[in-house]
Amino acid sequence: MAVRPHQQDATKAGSTTQYDIDVRVGNTLYTVLYTPPPGTYGAEFSAGIQMMFLVGPKTITYNDVLGHSRHVPILTRKTVPTNGGQ
Repeated sequence: MAVRPHQQDATKAGSTTQYDIDVRVGNTLYTVLYTPPPGTYGAEFSAGIQMMFLVGPKTITYNDVLGHSRHVPILTRKTVPTNGGQ
């Protein structure tokens, strides 16, 4: 649903770019922390893409475009109203 650069803690200065990505599954909106694999890019352009997800207690699992399973940690979750029939 939305992609934002992750705000790094000032004490954890690193060169790895990370993103906070909002994922809606049913009536729950999850914010996950996505770290792109080395040599990849494009997460900032992925807003609005529909995918299948497996939601666990602390992580969300999805398959990337090559079919590899990827796990991302859940930062937050909140219930949102459903879109009448969608």
